[in-house]
Amino acid sequence: MNLEELKKQIEVLLFASSEPLSIGSIKSALRMEKENIIKDALNKLSEEYISSKGLFIERVQGGYQLFTKPEYDYLIKKLMDEERGYNISRAALEVLAIVAVFQPTTKPEIESIRGISSDGVIKHLVDIELLKITGRLSTPGRPILYSITPEFLNYFHLADNKELKKLYEKFSKKFNENYTYPDKDQTHNRKG
Repeated sequence: MNLEELKKQIEVLLFASSEPLSIGSIKSALRMEKENIIKDALNKLSEEYISSKGLFIERVQGGYQLFTKPEYDYLIKKLMDEERGYNISRAALEVLAIVAVFQPTTKPEIESIRGISSDGVIKHLVDIELLKITGRLSTPGRPILYSITPEFLNYFHLADNKELKKLYEKFSKKFNENYTYPDKDQTHNRKG
């Protein structure tokens, strides 16, 4: 099979899949032996998308997936809001940030950081699958533990939790460089 045909077939697979596709999955679907040929075709296809399309190919969760270029995100957001009721409010972003940093975490911990009730926001985020229930603490009341989902990683274009941790470290370092704490005892020492 020539390179142009291979790129077209890979493009169809990426378009049809709602999940990231690993090289192994692509290799299996195309019944090909050599991964390096698939990687070369993916790289060339990715370059074409970057230069002339409204989409791009990105490596996420150990695979490859098509995404909308950031300058066109508003179109997808509008469509998703209309179709799925996908509404990410400021409150929802706050809750997502807290859970992403402190996961698994509980509703009381989230509310302690936010200083406000978060019942509805958490329920909405679980409903749209950006958060998931991952268990319960074995403390009185057995509060539910929440964590982020693969959908969260996809939504924010993150490859995995390691990338999320690097992002957190970058921003917390920047924040600590630019913020003077009134009292050293007031710093939040919980690890993310």
